[in-house]
Amino acid sequence: MKFSHKNRTVHLVGTMHYNGASIDLAAKTVKDLADTGTLSAVVLETCERRWAKTLAFQPPGSFARALLDNEFQSAQEAAGDASIVLGDQGIADLGASLQALTKSTLKDFLSPSGWKSYVEEVRAAVDSELAPLPGVGIAHPGELFDAKLLLNLPVSLVRYPLAWLLKSPKLIVPLVSFFYGISILPTAVESIQDAETMSMAEDFVTDLFLVLDILQITILTRCFLVALLRDRNDILANSISKACEDAEEGESVVAILGAAHLNGVQRRLYEGQ
Repeated sequence: MKFSHKNRTVHLVGTMHYNGASIDLAAKTVKDLADTGTLSAVVLETCERRWAKTLAFQPPGSFARALLDNEFQSAQEAAGDASIVLGDQGIADLGASLQALTKSTLKDFLSPSGWKSYVEEVRAAVDSELAPLPGVGIAHPGELFDAKLLLNLPVSLVRYPLAWLLKSPKLIVPLVSFFYGISILPTAVESIQDAETMSMAEDFVTDLFLVLDILQITILTRCFLVALLRDRNDILANSISKACEDAEEGESVVAILGAAHLNGVQRRLYEGQ
């Protein structure tokens, strides 16, 4: 997306994280503007803590850098003398927000009146974060995809969780333990000899899976729309707007974002013209 904000040109580059097509697009957009001398700043969808961990784990020229090639480092390396702005919410604040949302969703899940506030918040977030501005936003997901992006999709699906686990290995044990515990529940039921007890256990496991599925979708939907999109879009848009204020007339600001942020961030920048 390319548009004007505060009399500066803004380029929003929507990416699929760790996807080769997105990496090329981010690097090319930044390099083309840097080569013309009109690039003022590159805003990255990351925070100081995450960026420091990325640079320490996979510095330029390392095997890890090649293995976990990504659009943020590629854009930074193509930026020349332009400023690099870490424009996202701090990871500690994001974690606290996700924790609070999970607790409030659990309370709403158990309360008939809680569902009303849940539905209202989710519906409002869909309208503000996913719905496009008429004539300028992404109207449907199909507009984001091209052949190169789709061909690189398998690489992205491997790199993203791999990077997450390699940078935060302490998360592997609870993650594996959870999925292992879920996987052995049916086997545990089948080992019960008494037919009546087995039938009760089967019903319990079936009901438990249903409740867990509903709860998982309920929590993830709210966390995605509110914490991962709405609240972070406020911060990302503010970072981009501040970068525009710091830029000289005729200069450009590039923001490298996950594609899901495009409509919400663009809406805020348009409304703040």
